[in-house]
Amino acid sequence: MHAMIITAYQDYEGLRRALAALAKRALCFVHVDAKCAVTDEQTAQLEAMDNVRAIRRYKVNWGSVHHLHALCDLCRMALSDERVTHLHLISAQDFPCVSADEFERFFDGDDRIHMQMIRTADYPELAHRYEHFHFMHWVNYRDMSERGQNIVGRIDRWQEMLHIRRKLSVPYKGLVWLSMPRAAAEHALTAPQNVKLLRRLTFTYIPEEFFFQNAFAGTPWEGKITGNELRFSIWDEPHRGTPALLDEHDLARVGESGCLFCRKVKTGSALYEALEARWLGAAATGGEKSC
Repeated sequence: MHAMIITAYQDYEGLRRALAALAKRALCFVHVDAKCAVTDEQTAQLEAMDNVRAIRRYKVNWGSVHHLHALCDLCRMALSDERVTHLHLISAQDFPCVSADEFERFFDGDDRIHMQMIRTADYPELAHRYEHFHFMHWVNYRDMSERGQNIVGRIDRWQEMLHIRRKLSVPYKGLVWLSMPRAAAEHALTAPQNVKLLRRLTFTYIPEEFFFQNAFAGTPWEGKITGNELRFSIWDEPHRGTPALLDEHDLARVGESGCLFCRKVKTGSALYEALEARWLGAAATGGEKSC
């Protein structure tokens, strides 16, 4: 079975509906941000759903290591279920854009890692993310009072002025949203060098964009990386968000993309209704053509 590894931080009713649809054909493991409006009681209600495991463990500040820890904890939970063959890391605003049957056919016997992977040396402006010490798990960079942003900015500038550089090697980066076979996930979470890497990423800015790429680098798994995360998103229309909040007008582009997920989608929107119908299949919904 497929495991959907989901991090969520808002919209309980939308999350509950999306999980109900996904869980008809997959196992769902979800972490709810401990500082969001979704309560412990509501998280317990999600946990009670068929094929759903839900936890509310970390306060996930933007850019902090707690998001990576939440994802790794969910992956460990998924690996404890022997039925799981593939793990798919998605946010609660992501949803499959193909039918469940087509989704399962795509991954049947597939041992590749579908993940973005780029060289950090090609983007020197990113060096401060891992060469400096960052404390987002203690200070909320998205603090609306701007107090958190001021503190974070000052710490970064001080390190630049003092020429502080961490000895942390992260040759690769990429988006954390990925799909991988069970054995790859086991390697990422249990290999001694990766346990050490996870610990060393504690003070890195947005560390989830470095962990999996470097966990597989230099191993036989590196040759299994496709470079394509199979997620449709739009980044060049900032007036719609970064990435853009998709709507029904994007459905044709989604279908032409060859992707298996799209982000971001609002549960209950016209686009979501079409995607949910597609995921559940024509027999259950009246026939929505798949990508």
